Amino acid sequence: MDLKSYSHANLILPRLWLGDKKSSTDPDFLKTAGITTVFNATKDLPFSPLVQRKYRVPVDDNLQPAEIKNMAEWSPEIVYKVINEYKQGSVILIHCYAGMQRSAAIMAMVLIALSGHPASEVIPYIRSRREVAFFPSANFLQSILGFEKYYFLARNGDGNRRN
Repeated sequence: MDLKSYSHANLILPRLWLGDKKSSTDPDFLKTAGITTVFNATKDLPFSPLVQRKYRVPVDDNLQPAEIKNMAEWSPEIVYKVINEYKQGSVILIHCYAGMQRSAAIMAMVLIALSGHPASEVIPYIRSRREVAFFPSANFLQSILGFEKYYFLARNGDGNRRN
């Protein structure tokens, strides 16, 4: 399997993949990419039995304020878990149904925390690696910006980004 031409998931950082429901259950992809940990950003899509560690982020992508709030409330915990797995050397797939909104929002928050860069930089970076991400726009932008403020407040004490 050629991972560079695989359309159901894209490598965002080494060992950190962003994908859709097909990638999460495709045994060829999971084995070839060496996926050890999956973060499933849906309420009901099943997990593959091939994956060792599994986390669910139960959020719907329906543009309802309650789901935007739900994503925001889950964000600190899920970002902590992704980063913890990443630092332990896990090969991670973050996915939702289409790999466009929920999983991309989680990826953006993870990149904010890993890199210290703001959403205005990480969102275009993710789109450069996975063209369908945030198409046509970021449904969970308020959740991402809320996490960004939370992260910089915790890091700097005032919610503003500093180098």
